[in-house]
Amino acid sequence: MKIICLIDDTAVNENLYAEEGMSLFVEFNGRNYIIDAGLTGKAVDNARRMKLPIDDISAVFLTHNSLAHTGGIDRIMHMNPNAEIYLRAGAKQEVFRKNGLFKSAAGQGKGFFRKYAKNLILFNSFSEVCEGFYLASCEKFDEKMINPDRGYFVNNPDEKKPVPFDFSDESFAVIFPKKRKADGLILIGGCFHCGAANMLDTVEERWHGIPILAVIGGFHLTGSNPKSLGVPAEYVTATARALKLSGAEKIYACHCTGFKGFDTLDEVLGDRILYLGGGEALEF
Repeated sequence: MKIICLIDDTAVNENLYAEEGMSLFVEFNGRNYIIDAGLTGKAVDNARRMKLPIDDISAVFLTHNSLAHTGGIDRIMHMNPNAEIYLRAGAKQEVFRKNGLFKSAAGQGKGFFRKYAKNLILFNSFSEVCEGFYLASCEKFDEKMINPDRGYFVNNPDEKKPVPFDFSDESFAVIFPKKRKADGLILIGGCFHCGAANMLDTVEERWHGIPILAVIGGFHLTGSNPKSLGVPAEYVTATARALKLSGAEKIYACHCTGFKGFDTLDEVLGDRILYLGGGEALEF
């Protein structure tokens, strides 16, 4: 199994684009998959520059309906019109961010769901892409471990004002790269809005006792710039402790983790955490 970071907020060399988004290319059991599509179509450009078969994709998995993860879907689907798109059913809600009196769409709207109706596989809480490649959502919830950034809203017909979004669109991938499942799994998230600790608890309950080879994704810790935190430092430290207690061999942080967030995680995790930039590859 191989995972290549197509695009991230950073890139490993000047020949690759960087943007505020995330996209991973996954080679697994003789097939190619995409996890998240980045903010624009630049993930496709990077794939071409890395000579990856971006026109031979079996399925796309979108971790949640955020433009930083879904914005580049048209470029990918233009080359792979028959590819399946996996997305949690809660993503059909129109989510927006508020900035004073103004609001902006946080993800894809109704047009996306009409356009790709034949490709979409909308699941509620659990789905199997293929043997050894599963999609899950949080089944264990410690409220203290949900990401404190609650700046996302939806309109509720029963309420006069918009209500905070509950991230019922979010899911994560669990992949078993070895011949025997007992040899370990990889957890891949997008932004871990529901909390990395809650996802880890869900994995432990569903796949009890199986070692975690790696946790990969953005941890949504950055503030208005990568050198600041957008959540309390105590939350970052609690997340780091949960990752450490999980026994995960490696943590690969990217995207919305931010530099300050990464440094705070590093204080607890040490050499178990690495940054995964655009153009880097992992093999399991």
